[in-house]
Amino acid sequence: MHLRIKAFTKTPCKISYNYQYVLHSAIYSLIQKSSKEYSEFLHHKGFELNERSANDESKNIKKIFKLFTFSKLKFFPNNRTKYGFENVKEIEFNFATPVKKSFEHLVLGIFSNSEIILNFQNRNAKFNIQSVETIKEPSISGEEKFICLSPICTSTVRIKNGKREQHFLNYMDPKERSKFIQNIKSNLIKKYKTIYEKDYRNGNLDFQFSFDPEYIVKKEGKISKLISFKNNIKIKAYEAPFTIKADPELIKIGYDCGFGEKNSAGFGMVKVNLPQRR
Repeated sequence: MHLRIKAFTKTPCKISYNYQYVLHSAIYSLIQKSSKEYSEFLHHKGFELNERSANDESKNIKKIFKLFTFSKLKFFPNNRTKYGFENVKEIEFNFATPVKKSFEHLVLGIFSNSEIILNFQNRNAKFNIQSVETIKEPSISGEEKFICLSPICTSTVRIKNGKREQHFLNYMDPKERSKFIQNIKSNLIKKYKTIYEKDYRNGNLDFQFSFDPEYIVKKEGKISKLISFKNNIKIKAYEAPFTIKADPELIKIGYDCGFGEKNSAGFGMVKVNLPQRR
């Protein structure tokens, strides 16, 4: 289930480039307007997946998914400056989730008072909801081309100076690319198990993922984004059209939940890359 939300402000405002956490918080606030209990469940608990540890079968590993994602903002006018977007009058973003309850509470929250507030520390930017549009569900096959509406990230844990730290994988590094792709696959399988509450049985099916090489050439290899999230967390992610070949069920989960990690923080949302008409 996908939505496109447009909003406007009577007082043109300035929005910094690192706005993902602000929009993330605003989405929770919209859900809270419909149900405080559900918003708190989603924010503090989420949907759990318990799996046996690959290294120690006596241990369970708990994984939490929020099972929603959202796109970057579009700004009107799109006036870029060194520090952000100036004189913003209108915004637009997409939201997606396979969870009916999340979808319903967001919609009810939107229409409760028809406004969205972006809270930038000591100042609020209030936007009035102009339109809410449901996006037609595409037919997903075993090979699809997508355009990123927000960048994709995957990570691993590594030891640095004797301490464990999260390392965001570099798709452009041949030594890390296969792990990046493997993480995309394993993440989709875990989301499948969480949504359907059963094991995934088609793990031997072919899985391929690749960012568009022509786009990479066009961008001179510069497809990575370094984004500051809450408490100045640095997230390295990649934004480019891509092709994926896999079980259509897994591809559909990526389309509805987001590809890669940190989807509820505004990463991994996509749209179908439709062929251009001649």
